This record gives sequence, C-alpha cells and structure tokens, in this order.
Amino acid sequence: MVTKKLLIPMAAVTVLAAGAVGVSQVSAASATSSGQTLAQRIASSFGLDQSKVQSVIDQYRSDKQSQAETKYEQTLANAVSQSKLTNAQKDAILAEHNKLKGELDAAQGQTGTARRTAMKQVRTEAETWSKQNNLPVHWLLGARPMRGMGPMMRPDASTSPSV
Repeated sequence: MVTKKLLIPMAAVTVLAAGAVGVSQVSAASATSSGQTLAQRIASSFGLDQSKVQSVIDQYRSDKQSQAETKYEQTLANAVSQSKLTNAQKDAILAEHNKLKGELDAAQGQTGTARRTAMKQVRTEAETWSKQNNLPVHWLLGARPMRGMGPMMRPDASTSPSV
C-alpha cells in the first residue's frame, strides 16, 4: 500500500527535520532583515512580553522534537514487529540516529559555510554507516535529504525493505 511505503521514510524525515526545527529557534533568535528577531516582531506587533513569546517558541520546538522522536521510535518498533528490522538493527539505528542528531544540533549553532559543511558531513556519515551495516540510509535520513543537501536520496532498491 502506498501509504505504508511513505510512512516509514516520512517518520524518519520528521525526526531529522525536528533537528532542522532547531533552525526555527535560531531564526526566532536571529535578526530579520528589519533587525528584529521573530520573537521581538511578534511581541511588538501584539504588545506582548518578548521573553514570554520566546518561551512559547522554545516550548513549541521542544514539544515538536519530542513528538517526532516518539513517532520515529514507534516506526522502528513497528518495523521490528513486522520483521523488517531485527531488534539489534533497531538499537543500532537508534544509537547512530542519536549520534547524528547531536551533530546536527551542534551544526545549528554555526553559520553559513560551516553549518553547510557540518550538515554535509552528517549526511556522509549516515550514508557510510548505512553501507557498513547493510541497511538502507532511509532508516536514518528518510526518503528526502536534509534541507539544502542536494537531490532527493533514493534508497537502493535491493536493500530497501518492502513496506
């Protein structure tokens, strides 16, 4: 079923995108073209306390990341129960995912070329790890690349689990 074929890659993308949601925090704290942060613009537009607006933005980001992580872990657990992954593979994927997520989080604090280079390195590490562990990279990155990372990735059909 097409829906099932999209579910697992989308869940993986959601989790890694949650790391990219960190960009929203950076964007919320970064100055816009008018010299104000998003939180400052919202606060001044609606007569609100800027620190409270920033707190809401930060809480929203945290909630979304938590939801994405839960969904990702459930997707992997479902893959185990459907014999698409072993428990050992799921554990290895989660360990690598958490390592890569930490690297993505660290990259968010960088700017411009340094951030792009760090994100490209994370993608390369994910691809290398996947090949070494004989698992399709979509279990780590999903069917779509991280924003700004080039053409759409397509898992190799010979190693891609049938969903």
